[in-house]
Amino acid sequence: MCSSQGSVLCFTVDFGSGFTCSEGASKTVLWRYKFSQLKGSSDDGKTRVKLLFKNAESKQIEMKELEFANLTAVLHCIHSFIAAKVASMDPLFMCSQNFPGNYMNG
Repeated sequence: MCSSQGSVLCFTVDFGSGFTCSEGASKTVLWRYKFSQLKGSSDDGKTRVKLLFKNAESKQIEMKELEFANLTAVLHCIHSFIAAKVASMDPLFMCSQNFPGNYMNG
């Protein structure tokens, strides 16, 4: 759960569909973007994050500002999904990485 301009929202990060923001009560989707549409982000280090997405139709950059009670956890989650998405594009990526303690066996 998060908020934007005083409204309670549900923010979802999904490996297949990307980023989705919906109304908290009705679950009506307000916006959805693919991972590839994320062009930048910034945060205030406390509760707010700004996500910059490129609109697929207009090619314009759209800013979405969200507020989270636990911003650090959300940022770690977003980073993990993006890292997994990037790694999935290159099947040799994981095999080429040197992990301490040989955590990955390929």
